[in-house]
Amino acid sequence: MTELQDLLSLEIEATRSKRNKMLYVVSNHVSPDELEQVIQQIGIPAVHVSLLLSEQLRMLPLERRPFEVGKILRSLVMRVNNDVIFLNHIEYLFDRELKQNPIRLFENLSGNKIIIIRWPGTVECGSLKYATPEHHENYQSDNSYASYIIEI
Repeated sequence: MTELQDLLSLEIEATRSKRNKMLYVVSNHVSPDELEQVIQQIGIPAVHVSLLLSEQLRMLPLERRPFEVGKILRSLVMRVNNDVIFLNHIEYLFDRELKQNPIRLFENLSGNKIIIIRWPGTVECGSLKYATPEHHENYQSDNSYASYIIEI
């Protein structure tokens, strides 16, 4: 096993004992492709969230889409025959049209399965950030999720 595989395996085991079984991975020094390759080597199924959601939501009227996001993701998580799942490419969740709080959405999904999320933004003082403040998709969590974040 590589150092990254060891680190992820340890973090996954530590997550099993937490109330919310989610782990945000902020990849500062590892490319998204490298991370996904390591996830595959460990044997964790990966899901391209934006692609899945866009395929499922495109036929719905705009006003219905925000109500279906959680249902679609919950159905997906339940269908995966593994106790750990990797969610990648979550950028569509920040689109204003969907009216979602991604952190709360993942918190609600993290019940019996461990959900590993590649965070496409940054982390600062335990707070997850996405996009710049002037960008329309800007998002910032509070720092209460710091124990659910690893930087690699």
